[in-house]
Amino acid sequence: MKKAEAVLGPMLKRLGIESGVRLARIRTDWFSIFEADLSSHMYPANCSDRELLLNVDSPVWMQQLTYYKKDIIRQLVPYGITGVRFRVGKVQKKKQQHQGRKKVRQLSADDISFASSVVSEIADKQLKESIRKAIERSLAVIRQP
Repeated sequence: MKKAEAVLGPMLKRLGIESGVRLARIRTDWFSIFEADLSSHMYPANCSDRELLLNVDSPVWMQQLTYYKKDIIRQLVPYGITGVRFRVGKVQKKKQQHQGRKKVRQLSADDISFASSVVSEIADKQLKESIRKAIERSLAVIRQP
């Protein structure tokens, strides 16, 4: 029995998507690879061969992270990364854990009427119904600061 990586690795390389798959895997695991104080200030932007380009949210953090470069690489070795570079750029923040728990309110007759009026001109019945339901779901969610 062969490991999946032994079979898929050469195939991904032949297809030219090995770096893209590596980047996607790192992004998926990003917030579990590093502690929050580091992962909230850097995010993987690109992967070329075995080098990872990290976006950093400020020049101050970029300077600070250069001191941790060897530790960062050590954490990324299981993903096949042997080098990292830094640049100032957009950093994705960790999604809040409570986003899945949204408060919902009962729709009023005006809300239902509004949703129906927005889609009244749409001829396709399936599309019309889908959009109406999406509007109603959006109106039902209670926005929290």
